[in-house]
Amino acid sequence: MDYLAVKHTHMVIAVLSIVLFYIRSFSRMASGNLAKNKVVFIGSHVTDTLLLVSAGVLMFMASISPLQQHWLLEKIILVVLYIAFGIIAAKQQKTVAKVFFLLLTTAIILAIGYLAAVKTPLILS
Repeated sequence: MDYLAVKHTHMVIAVLSIVLFYIRSFSRMASGNLAKNKVVFIGSHVTDTLLLVSAGVLMFMASISPLQQHWLLEKIILVVLYIAFGIIAAKQQKTVAKVFFLLLTTAIILAIGYLAAVKTPLILS
């Protein structure tokens, strides 16, 4: 498979992952029924797994390392934070806490997108 095909596949999976994240988040703020739906739940995890696999394939194909490319290291750190805060958000009982973690994860998603687009580190240099 050629690099551009994998890159575009990765981008489509990223968008799908984000959409599923918001569907589950907003569902939890309402009734929570959609977030508990097995298809949505399993689909979200499968999508996130495919996203990580495609990211690994892209790094391999492009022969880049997060230790050499600081923007990529930042992106990986932010993805770990996104996952952690997503889990924390899912366990919140109060709406204020849910909204806070939703806003925090939204900021992280925006930073990940920025790093992917410009490939310039925000903090590390």
